[in-house]
Amino acid sequence: MGKFLGMITKLIVVLLVGIALYIAVVGRDRILEIVFGPVVVKPIDFASLVLGPNPNQYLVCPKDYCASDPHLTSPSFAQSAQELKESWMTMVEAQPRIEKGAADDTALQYDFIQRTEWVRYPDSITVRFIPLGETSSTLAIYSRSHYGKSDFGVNKERITSWLELLK
Repeated sequence: MGKFLGMITKLIVVLLVGIALYIAVVGRDRILEIVFGPVVVKPIDFASLVLGPNPNQYLVCPKDYCASDPHLTSPSFAQSAQELKESWMTMVEAQPRIEKGAADDTALQYDFIQRTEWVRYPDSITVRFIPLGETSSTLAIYSRSHYGKSDFGVNKERITSWLELLK
């Protein structure tokens, strides 16, 4: 019996080492694509955005700007939309594990992907800067997870903390 358990233990160790080597060679991001499919970031139109039934998303919008009711109404900022965009970009560049995505400078709308630290689950963040006047602006933000039904409040926490950093 002891010899059998020793063989099983060795087999498990070899299997775990093999899995670790496979992940090291292929990469965690690629493993997630193999298991869950590729990350597809679809263009967001805030005016027609309808939130899905899963709680793994968080929407911030000015009043009457988005088709769906936002989780949080956007604050106003005492700076132009361009200045707000520059403040945002500086703040986002300091965030960990973030990648820039699509950018529409004319519409002032930008996409980002931020990954979790250990497993590297991807979340997409779309932001649009909205002029309210020459020296005031606001924004619309949609943060969502690509995998799973729940995000344990990660998208809400991300966006509310980023808004605090912008103040």
